[in-house]
Amino acid sequence: MRPVTFLLLLCTLFSQGTMICWSKEAQGWGSVWEQRMTIGQAALDDAYKLAAQGKVNEALDMVNRIIADNPNNWRAHFLKAAVLVLAERRDDALREMDQSIRLAHHSNVSAALLSELYQSKGRSCIDYGRYQDAKRALETAVHLQPNDPTTLNDLAWMFATAQNKQVRNGRRAVSLATKACRLGGWTNAFAIDTLAAAYAESGRFDEAARYEQLAMQNLRPEDRKEQLGGMQNRLQLYESGQPYRGQ
Repeated sequence: MRPVTFLLLLCTLFSQGTMICWSKEAQGWGSVWEQRMTIGQAALDDAYKLAAQGKVNEALDMVNRIIADNPNNWRAHFLKAAVLVLAERRDDALREMDQSIRLAHHSNVSAALLSELYQSKGRSCIDYGRYQDAKRALETAVHLQPNDPTTLNDLAWMFATAQNKQVRNGRRAVSLATKACRLGGWTNAFAIDTLAAAYAESGRFDEAARYEQLAMQNLRPEDRKEQLGGMQNRLQLYESGQPYRGQ
């Protein structure tokens, strides 16, 4: 599966105590989550672990106490959004993400940090099938970080593979994915995979198959077990003249 969901990402964060990012790269969430130290790592970890165990109400009580102590702390609202994702309270989770973003704006955080917050919202909106909201969030993230390969890749993947045809935009996907590949030195398998999907959406299946093969060649050994099968399936689609459809 290409996109790591908001839920899976946060489960990995809390279970391992280290950062991974969407598309398996060491960027995209790290600096956001480092901010947990400012509101107490133990409280954050404990709250999320409670939610992961199904004790969502207890987790929310803990987070709400943090927010009551400092209602303008955008980091606490970010954590609450994560717990609400676990609770499958989608509307509430997105409202907390929006509140976190608003408060982060008022706190004058860096453009890079804001971009990551918008990325998290965009990914969640994709998971929930809210493509227009996802588009706005990811476009904002790209505007804030126009040369970040992960941000570009997120938006390109959505334009190339979204189930909603009104959202898909092959030409834009090719442009964004090409830039991501160039910034990654044409060695990032996930960016190249996205470019292949973008060409397929544009009806250029020969290029799609060629880049899918290149993506497989550039897969890191640690990613091959999880990613190779999906890439092989996409290659078969492109060779038969069909685009790939994700979520």
